[in-house]
Amino acid sequence: MQTDKGQPITITEMVQLAHIGVPLDQVTWARVTMISDRWIAIRHGNREENSQKAMVTVLNPKDGTISYAGQTTADSVIMNPSQPIMALKAGLRFEVFNLDTKVLISKTRLHEPVVYWTWVNSDVIGMVTETAIYHWDLWQGNCPPEKMFMRHTRLAFSEIVGYKADPGLKWLAVTGMIPEDDKISGITQLYNAEEDITQCIAAHAVCFASYRFNDNPSPSTLFFVCTRDVQDHGKVHVIELGPYKPGNFAPRNCYDHVQYLDDPDRYDFPVSLQVSTEYGLLFVITKYGYLYICDIQTATCLCCARISMDIIFASALNTDTQGILGVTRGGQVLTIDLEKDSLISYLRETGKKSYQATRLEKAINTQ
Repeated sequence: MQTDKGQPITITEMVQLAHIGVPLDQVTWARVTMISDRWIAIRHGNREENSQKAMVTVLNPKDGTISYAGQTTADSVIMNPSQPIMALKAGLRFEVFNLDTKVLISKTRLHEPVVYWTWVNSDVIGMVTETAIYHWDLWQGNCPPEKMFMRHTRLAFSEIVGYKADPGLKWLAVTGMIPEDDKISGITQLYNAEEDITQCIAAHAVCFASYRFNDNPSPSTLFFVCTRDVQDHGKVHVIELGPYKPGNFAPRNCYDHVQYLDDPDRYDFPVSLQVSTEYGLLFVITKYGYLYICDIQTATCLCCARISMDIIFASALNTDTQGILGVTRGGQVLTIDLEKDSLISYLRETGKKSYQATRLEKAINTQ
């Protein structure tokens, strides 16, 4: 069914984590990770009394099947985005295993605590400490993680909530949140690895993608930025990064305004961006369950819908449907999918965005 007010999406609960034995008080950002749409990794309490080990459950978010269940002493677990490979962190120690072969792929130790870590692609793990950002390439033998750049002082008192890289690992971005009075400010440090240049921008959520604009012969590296200002509005930016590719039009930099729909006493802000390059759409997910769908070509906000009454703390692009998957604080694993024909009609008739409707229709029909 469509959401309220005729918004052109469908919302389906795929899994309820409580039904597979995960206590709802352990459905948290630190314990439940979803790097891609292939796996959700959950570290939850062991039923055995006085046990020093936790349970690890790995499941497919699209059908709820469990692909791995076991015990661990690790304090954090993340699954590789495309391969059956599990990374575990226990204090300063890191190990990576192949779940199919049960073989240890690599291990390392860092000299300072890691406050945030994630897979930046299928080969490299990004690690953020209080002072620097490291990359650990699993296939470089016993080489330790490589320091990429130093953290900016503006991130000193922030909680790190994201680390992103472009497909070529030339552009890197680490994002932190800072509580300030009655709002949450977002700061992102953007680093250019080739030129060794860093800068900080106001941003709650960012991501990168490789995308070919209409009439351009070559794809571009795009940087997506979403912010929330002091009032109830913010911006979505689509920025084409260099270097310039011959034959393409001049690099683009466009934005659109977003109006946030706060609940009483709850300050909402963007927490995740997901990109469908096939359809040319950017999905902005907010902490308190709103979804904004934006056009990549123009940054235009096409529509907004409430997709959950609960906090959404993890999300990923659903590569099968080009919608998104989300995990809520209440243990729901949701898939939010486009009703493509309804969306095109909605843009033409309700949103009065015929250009975006025509572009989207063409993109959908060529898939």
